[in-house]
Amino acid sequence: LNVVDFTTDKGLGKFGSNSISAHYMHERFINEQFSVGAGVGYSYLNSYKFSAIPLFFSTHYFFMDQQFSPFVNLRAGIYWPFDPDNKRPSVNLYLAPRAGLKVHITPYIGILASIGYDGYLVKTLDSVKNDYRTKMASGLGISVGVCFQIPRW
Repeated sequence: LNVVDFTTDKGLGKFGSNSISAHYMHERFINEQFSVGAGVGYSYLNSYKFSAIPLFFSTHYFFMDQQFSPFVNLRAGIYWPFDPDNKRPSVNLYLAPRAGLKVHITPYIGILASIGYDGYLVKTLDSVKNDYRTKMASGLGISVGVCFQIPRW
């Protein structure tokens, strides 16, 4: 299973961040409904003014093996920030659980639409305590993507 998706996030809470992202995932099916693999992406966190390159483990579970199927997806890994002020640590935690719907157009091509949480562990200034704290820059996002299977790959 190959997935290319695009996400837009609205920041959640005091440390949340609006963001826009693109991801590619390559997964192998363990059975007809469960796949595991890895992925890479690009994200821009608007509130923090930096870009991130996440590298992550990915898994999908499709509740039905039919043309229309609800699914859940979990992405967990690390990201490298590109920060012009160089205030970010070199590698940090990335987490993105999702739930959505898959629609097959052909046996090998489909559309995925989902909502989910995107979280990036960041070091940010806590204005109340006037000190830097490690917090999750999180957002609630909507993703739309294309999934495709290449036989024997």
